[in-house]
Amino acid sequence: MKRLLTCILTIVGILMGVSCGEDRTYEYEEKTQHNHWAYDVILDTYLWADSLNDFIPTWKSFFSTPSSFLSTLTAKSQHSDKWSYVLVDTLEEDPHQRGYFNHFDSYGLDFVLMTDPTGQTTRSVLRVLTVYPNSPAEQAGLVRNDFICAYGSYEDGNSSAYKISSKNVSRFQKGIERSIEVRHLAQDEAEGRFYWEDTVTVFLGASRYVEDEPFPVARIVEANGLKVGYLMCTRLLDVLLERPIIRSNTFSGQEQLDDYMTLMKRANVTEMVLDFRLCNDGTLDMARRLASYVVAPSALSTPFAQTLWNKRYQANNQTLSYDTSVENLNLNRVYILTGTYTQGAAEWVIRSLQHAMGIDNVVVIGRRTAGQDVMIQEVGDKFHVRLFPVVAYVADGGGNCGWGSIAPTIEMDEQNYLYLGEYGTLDDIMLYTAVANMLGIGQNDSESEENSDKTTE
Repeated sequence: MKRLLTCILTIVGILMGVSCGEDRTYEYEEKTQHNHWAYDVILDTYLWADSLNDFIPTWKSFFSTPSSFLSTLTAKSQHSDKWSYVLVDTLEEDPHQRGYFNHFDSYGLDFVLMTDPTGQTTRSVLRVLTVYPNSPAEQAGLVRNDFICAYGSYEDGNSSAYKISSKNVSRFQKGIERSIEVRHLAQDEAEGRFYWEDTVTVFLGASRYVEDEPFPVARIVEANGLKVGYLMCTRLLDVLLERPIIRSNTFSGQEQLDDYMTLMKRANVTEMVLDFRLCNDGTLDMARRLASYVVAPSALSTPFAQTLWNKRYQANNQTLSYDTSVENLNLNRVYILTGTYTQGAAEWVIRSLQHAMGIDNVVVIGRRTAGQDVMIQEVGDKFHVRLFPVVAYVADGGGNCGWGSIAPTIEMDEQNYLYLGEYGTLDDIMLYTAVANMLGIGQNDSESEENSDKTTE
């Protein structure tokens, strides 16, 4: 009935054009065919399709962009759906952007705007939070916790230095090649004041496609007799999805994960830290495999997760067990670092481990997560449009879903600290806090207090 009414409304629009003396039938069909197709797909596969039964889009909405049309539908689903999206062949959009970093066109760094941390001026600076491998930023020599204080532009032959401000921050997301002024922070221990240790000028190449590795850092950290495994994950994917890139060998996220976990097993790690601060993408299969390595051995026989689809696709509902084929690390607890980017597959791992091991044995340190308890799936590719709607809930092993964001056990924001050490080292305040908790050292010990100071804007 809804499709019939939609067709009638479209025909009315066509007749209006014809009544003006011009047959514009093919023009209307061409401009609306992608959204009519998307509408049919959503009514069929969308997790909350039943909530759209009484909703009929206006004929004008079918002329909107694919993203706008999808937003019109999801807004009427009576659920807070900020996860469904579309991709258009003629546009390069990154649905998994992190702050100022995107995969399609980027300098390969993420940063935050803040006031001069030395207190000597009121000028703004950019503090580098993350530098992605094989990016223009890494090739320029930038590292985490560098401070960008000025930049030069080669547009129109002008090489003048410009101050950093909120108005020109976007210039460091993508753009032309440019020179930048970088400073490093130091502290006078006697007086307790901070000062700029040095100032260097580096050349930043033009922005381009940058692919981040799914597991960029894996290390064994030793502290007071503890052997702590550390694994940073940016994307729980077996293969990269956006665009093929040239590699010396075939890329496999699963093989990389298996190699790193074999390293942890051989080192007989007694504690494990999973760093999900940058993890905002992934599949259920990879989430299951990672969780199977670190879950307590006694919980391996319990369900890992369940998927719950809409009524039409209830046959797709399944219960996934932990993967007993991997070499479990025989841990009793797990530490997990989170941030505002943490979502999806990373959250599925956390929730499933909490259900299997108990909340007390899954220590979450950092920021509240994004709260994606649903699975997105590409369900069509037509008219140069790829549609990625929410298709199912991802529940924990007990069938619990709709849980929203995950609150940390120990809440902390690394941006409140003036020193951001290299990922995977004890100079990183987040990893330091995890290891300190393992050793029973108080969170507000003198070293942490000394490190904490000005907040970002």
